[in-house]
Amino acid sequence: MRIVENSELINYKVLPFDLYTENHTKVLEAGEVLTPGKLIMLKNYTRVYTEDFKVSDFDDEKNTTNNAHKKTDKLTNFTYDSLDPSDFETVINRDSWLDIESQVKIKYFFKKILDLFKQELYDEGLYKIQTLVNILKNEVYKKTSKSTKGSRVRFMGEYELCHPLNVAIVSGLIAKKLEYAPRNVDELLLAALLHDIGKLKINMQGESPLISLNEEELKPHTVLGYKLIKETFNFSETIAKVALEHHENNDGSGYPKGISNDFIHPYSQIVNVANYYDNLAFNRTHIMVVNNKEALRAMLEVGTKRFSAEMLYTFIHMFNYDDLGDFNDMIM
Repeated sequence: MRIVENSELINYKVLPFDLYTENHTKVLEAGEVLTPGKLIMLKNYTRVYTEDFKVSDFDDEKNTTNNAHKKTDKLTNFTYDSLDPSDFETVINRDSWLDIESQVKIKYFFKKILDLFKQELYDEGLYKIQTLVNILKNEVYKKTSKSTKGSRVRFMGEYELCHPLNVAIVSGLIAKKLEYAPRNVDELLLAALLHDIGKLKINMQGESPLISLNEEELKPHTVLGYKLIKETFNFSETIAKVALEHHENNDGSGYPKGISNDFIHPYSQIVNVANYYDNLAFNRTHIMVVNNKEALRAMLEVGTKRFSAEMLYTFIHMFNYDDLGDFNDMIM
């Protein structure tokens, strides 16, 4: 018995063998032209097989399939409300506008979403990340909309978890300040949460953990993220462009294409600002800062060579320039 994967079928114009379901029902005959419609139809079946299988082989495969389903169910069977914060150990920002339980649950929920992506359970991960967008709007923005301290809107701790959340939150705040329509804010939040998704692909392809890779080795994450979002997730070009362009600079010195100014999508310009700010706060740039004031000053010094003037100054004016609390002192 041999399972026939969809990735194999797309290589054939004419089907070279009969195809059967797990119940031994023939669905397509050898010699049929494999039209796009037939390929879509085949996706409705859990498995399709060639005709050369034995019942005993099928039973063995069925057991394997059932075990795989059980593993998948265990990974996917969670909701935000079902999570118990006590099951997840993490540091929190003691000065955050968010209460401790909300900080932990949001990070825990996002971690489980990332686990789905790492297992390539993309449909489940994308469904839940849309839920996360609503959580950020309903739980975070209602409590941070009056905040004048950038340090108080940040998640602190594990970079892999906190960085996309922080970039999404700050990007959304910039968009709200620019009076973007709610639909555009939602779109930007989703794009920002996924802006570094290409790094997961690099980590899955290599043996070295991301933390040991230098900036040059991580550069392909922009193109990998773009392709994943556009071709696998089937999201819009607008959302995919954020993954591709968030390291493009206003003066053309960025990557991967070296485009500049208005050639960079506005969403990407916003995420560039939020991404750099959070990397400063995490001390993942060559500029060392200890508090929000130093981070804002560093961004003003970099200025419009890197950032869109509109996005940079909108961001700067959102926060109190005298926010002097040490980032390290906020962790508990």
